[in-house]
Amino acid sequence: MKHIPYLCEDVQSFFNKVDEFSRQLAGMGEYSCVLVTIYANIHLKDKVPDLIQKVREVLPEAKIAGGTASAMITAGVINYYGISLTFSVFKEGQIEVFPVFWDDDKSKEIGVETLEKLTKVDNLAAVEMLTAGYAINTMPFFEEISKLPPEVVFFGGVVDDGTTPAGQGFVFTGDDVIHRGHVMVAFNGKSLNVHVGYGSGWKPLGKTMTVTRLDNYHTICEIDDVPVRTIYEKYLGITNWNDEFLSEAVAFPFSIIRNGAFLSRLPRRLDKDGSASYGADFVVGDMIRLCYGDPAVIIQEARNIQMEMIRFNPEGIFAVSCWARNIHLHKDVNQELEACRKGVPSTGIYASGEYMRTPGGDIYLNNMCLSIIGFREGGHEVIPGNDESMQPIRLEHQNSVLSHMMHFVQAVSNELEESNRRLYDIAKIDFLTNLLNRGELESEMANSLYRCQLSGNSVSVMMLDIDNFKSINDTLGHDTGDEVLKSVAELIKQNIRSTDRAGRWGGDEFIIVFNNCDVDVAANVAERIRSKIMGLTSIFKVKNVTVSIGITAATKDDTILSLFQRVDAAMYKSKNQGGKNCVTVI
Repeated sequence: MKHIPYLCEDVQSFFNKVDEFSRQLAGMGEYSCVLVTIYANIHLKDKVPDLIQKVREVLPEAKIAGGTASAMITAGVINYYGISLTFSVFKEGQIEVFPVFWDDDKSKEIGVETLEKLTKVDNLAAVEMLTAGYAINTMPFFEEISKLPPEVVFFGGVVDDGTTPAGQGFVFTGDDVIHRGHVMVAFNGKSLNVHVGYGSGWKPLGKTMTVTRLDNYHTICEIDDVPVRTIYEKYLGITNWNDEFLSEAVAFPFSIIRNGAFLSRLPRRLDKDGSASYGADFVVGDMIRLCYGDPAVIIQEARNIQMEMIRFNPEGIFAVSCWARNIHLHKDVNQELEACRKGVPSTGIYASGEYMRTPGGDIYLNNMCLSIIGFREGGHEVIPGNDESMQPIRLEHQNSVLSHMMHFVQAVSNELEESNRRLYDIAKIDFLTNLLNRGELESEMANSLYRCQLSGNSVSVMMLDIDNFKSINDTLGHDTGDEVLKSVAELIKQNIRSTDRAGRWGGDEFIIVFNNCDVDVAANVAERIRSKIMGLTSIFKVKNVTVSIGITAATKDDTILSLFQRVDAAMYKSKNQGGKNCVTVI
């Protein structure tokens, strides 16, 4: 594979580079396919038909994909003007390019059709998707596309969302111009190797909040039942609800977690009614947190994924970075692309939204992300790790001060979160036995009973009472009594599963909730616990340490009260009718 990027100042320069490449191609020998990637500055959108026509005339067999863009990456450097032109020549690999015209009401159907086209491609290695149009509802679409084999790399982004002062742009193939929709580029070949790295660098900050009302998938009306505007005023002190809003809020996107994937959501516009529009989707009930961007951390994370890319030893790199990273990093933005300038030809864009695929195969629209995708054909040797060639991170003064401040905020935030975790533990754990306290145990019983009645899975409950515990306290003292309680609690923990819940009900009484467990199995566990507790007699040198145990199973008609009353009755039957030191099942 050969990957040859050019930055063209104007249309004539573009024409000259196409002619120059055509002469080079004639001397390259055999090849299987040529992909021509074109990104034109939005101000040159009227010239795009001429660009496509030129490529068609000189390279009639080439595949064409591209779009209008506000910023481009050529040879690892960000460019704001002109035309980015890249020729990717494959020795054995093949490229298929096709348009996807969009209709939000048919997102799922379009996904089914697109998946069908992609699954027909033999030896599919990667898919690039270039998008034009704002607030496209891709969630149902991606539910279908995520059914691609998990080893297929998926990348790309929203190259033009129509929100720039120059107006609506578009994406295109050699034959189609799409103002709202996608261009799909399928890379396939047995010898084609693809490696992808994703990096963000933004970190969550502050408390977790909930999306409570949406206008559409990209516009939040309320968070925690208050207008979004209130959140920005309260936590960030942002009061400029004009064009300055984005420049002030860009460092503080929202984060959400989808199926274990950490995703960011960039604010794009604040409306007069207090709602806000974002660069990617939400659903009601999403748990969100504000994030902050430490420039040093962002650049370091970008370097980490690029060093992995250098070790992969690609023949060509495609890069997609979020436009907000450019705004936030300012003059330091080219540092995040340093590894893309180390001998590997690279091309790409700064987008309004970036596509990523999780290790589990899920595909999402993300913001604030940098994606680096390396291609090579054949078995090139992987380069050993060597970070020595990377220049030290040197931030401009403004970003350096911000980095130190963000480090301080993170340190304080971590301390606060740790304190909150400890307070949470104190609120739910019995301090003596380290089991759940009564309040938390009641909550666990209620949850288990609800799941049991909803799904039909078995739930059994056990109540344990230490026999003659008062006499232990009276004869040996309360300190010894406390040690007996702790020993009983430890034996309970050792003999139940991680899915079971055990707690101190009060005094010398304990309750265990066995999830997905029938009453006979619970009774066997109870007998084992009872037998082992008898062994405490020799440890504490008392006449005997025994327990009375009651067992019952939850029913579809139970309430928490009826379930507790039944297990309590079973325990008292062991104590009063069974002569203690036994297990009774009701």
